[in-house]
Amino acid sequence: MKRLFFALSLALFAFSASAQQALGPGTGLVSPEINPDNTVTFRYHNPKAKVVQVTGDFLPTVPVEVDFGGRTIVYDAPGVADLKEGPGGVWSFTTAPLSGELYSYSFLVDGKKVPDPSNVHQNRDVASWTNIFLLSAQPGDAGWYYEVHNVPHGTVSHVWYDSPTLNSQRRMTVYTPAGYEGGTRHYPVLYLLHGSGGDEDAWMDLGRTAQILDNLIAEGKAQPMIVVMPNGVWFNQAAPGAAVNNFQPTMANSRSQSTIEIEDSFPDVMNFVEKHYRVSKGYSNTAVAGLSMGGRQSCMLSLHYPDRFGSVGLFSGVGNIEGNEEAFAKVFAYQPKLYWIACGKADGIMVNSRRLKEWCDYQGFPAQLYESEGGHIWRNWREYLTIFAQKLFRPEQKAQKPAARRMSQGSSMDMDD
Repeated sequence: MKRLFFALSLALFAFSASAQQALGPGTGLVSPEINPDNTVTFRYHNPKAKVVQVTGDFLPTVPVEVDFGGRTIVYDAPGVADLKEGPGGVWSFTTAPLSGELYSYSFLVDGKKVPDPSNVHQNRDVASWTNIFLLSAQPGDAGWYYEVHNVPHGTVSHVWYDSPTLNSQRRMTVYTPAGYEGGTRHYPVLYLLHGSGGDEDAWMDLGRTAQILDNLIAEGKAQPMIVVMPNGVWFNQAAPGAAVNNFQPTMANSRSQSTIEIEDSFPDVMNFVEKHYRVSKGYSNTAVAGLSMGGRQSCMLSLHYPDRFGSVGLFSGVGNIEGNEEAFAKVFAYQPKLYWIACGKADGIMVNSRRLKEWCDYQGFPAQLYESEGGHIWRNWREYLTIFAQKLFRPEQKAQKPAARRMSQGSSMDMDD
């Protein structure tokens, strides 16, 4: 009996040890491996596989049109490349030299999407998880700003607040710059809004907001600021795993037929922030920006509260001109320091972005339009944040006085997603 008990104990210990070991990657492979010439090698071990491919945004993209509620959105679908099988069933593929960027990818094994078991770094976009890697080809490129460097670091907090308007507790993510906790200084604030399917984690995880701000501030290229990233879906409290309602995000269910809009509940966000953080209040010290759905929301917030936001950023998302001509005129009557529109040339939203810029030009309103390559993708939105943050809250920055109004009739602007 004692021998049997001892044997069972050994078996249980061996099982426990193997289970613990399985918690790590355990492949023995380096994947992805960033090579000295800025090529990247992917490796995957599976001697039984017939076809192994990699798909990711480092490959030439394919434009894909998606109908989204009657509106066409063009996004850059990731390309696909074949891995070659080598000794021991190790499949590999090496890219062409890449520019500095944050890249995402997944493997396709006999047509089934699987993560890279050798890479623990992943990001969630809406409800999809993909592996990621960072590459900086030279100091100061996009990838460099998305990396963590030996500079003073800000603090990222997940904060719950009460929203009387929505009758619920809600979660936001707040970035405070290095030195905030130990000082008494007040800081300007940027309210940064996510897109459809996103939540309060999106700008921090996919947008690399903390890394971008840390690096820009350390270089003196951006003013120290507080960045507030609320959850813009009115019926969702928080990101998956944090909400009581365990909301499962999709691109479609972030939009609702309810009459409740973000402009109704946004004062709850601002009131909480101004009460609990050392915020430099006032028009010149407050900015709002967002991507896609968040760009439209930022536009509408500026229309509803023209005296609150001295800088406005619309990233791949704009509001509706038709019916809002007087509201737009009032926004520019307050002489905003910055009204910045940004969109990719391959983005279906570009037609609306250009239309808004042309309309503002006709009215004599000093809006700026920045056109990048690519479509409706995070690579563009990270770039827009990097540029926009450098334009904010400059002491020498002065509001631009709009020219005489020429209200045109019949202008039309479709809202994006």
